[in-house]
Amino acid sequence: MRILILGGTSFFGKEAAIRLHKAGNEVTVFSRRAPVDGLPLDIRQSRGERTAEIDLSRMSVEPWDVIIDNICYSAEDAEKAVRVFNGRTGLYIFTSSASVYPLLEGAASPFRENQTELLKLKDPLKEKYAYGLGKYAAERVFLQAFAEKRFPAAIVRPPVVIGPNDPSLRAYSYWLRLADGGPLFLPGASYRNRYIFSGDMARAMETLAYAAEPHGKTYNFGDSQALTLEDFVKVSARILHRDAEILYPEYAWLKENGFNFEATPFTMGGDFVLDISKAEKELDWASTPAAGWLETCINWYLFSYTGPAPKNYASRKQELELAVKWKLRT
Repeated sequence: MRILILGGTSFFGKEAAIRLHKAGNEVTVFSRRAPVDGLPLDIRQSRGERTAEIDLSRMSVEPWDVIIDNICYSAEDAEKAVRVFNGRTGLYIFTSSASVYPLLEGAASPFRENQTELLKLKDPLKEKYAYGLGKYAAERVFLQAFAEKRFPAAIVRPPVVIGPNDPSLRAYSYWLRLADGGPLFLPGASYRNRYIFSGDMARAMETLAYAAEPHGKTYNFGDSQALTLEDFVKVSARILHRDAEILYPEYAWLKENGFNFEATPFTMGGDFVLDISKAEKELDWASTPAAGWLETCINWYLFSYTGPAPKNYASRKQELELAVKWKLRT
């Protein structure tokens, strides 16, 4: 197949490009970062700006069997894609986000795909929801284009993606703290989340690209097993051969004492679990076991990563001082 990946030069987009290429497909990636190192030489790299319709139009000169769009963040971006690629692709996979679910009035975990059809948006929505709102608006455009024009869109909603070369360094925030031997504050440690390994995210894209009838459908993907944050940290500590010293102060105490909550980026205010049964049933989806992919990721960060520490690690000294205060409380 001829496959175009919009945003295929980093993280799971890059992994998807390599995976699809190894499967024998003719792959082109489009990004303002192109060309980048680390892609096979026969993957074509095209530089362009996703928000510039003239750049997108260059990519529609040739027809595509599949387009994977990882860098659409707004209704305007989606409208450009529909105008440019309508009639020029057999399947258009839009990478949305699980961030759409907190926008919905009355949505509850486990989050099912049809909740976006059944529930209204909250009103008002705070600025912190801007990313999810952009993804939600883009979804509406693609689904409407499918209904009215048969634009061959399919939507993927991943949860938190963890893997090598993750630019957010969120998981590394925990692993670095475990490695230094100090305690970790874990507010909300017992709440469950469903993560996904970046290699599995690339495989999900491949699965959908080969699916029989994905058009007009939305799929949650994620690990087959939901984990609490405490489980995530304890399994990681075992892989690192560390004893995890976990502290469980109440949120109010941490806030009162100036704790930097960015130091624990996976903290949630409740369970945040995607229902992946639709992908399991219709696409025969099964994830890599969590312990296996966590070990792969941790080893990569220990032995291959050469970049800076996460920005939130700058507050580590204050965290350790706060840990002493917590232990000495009366």
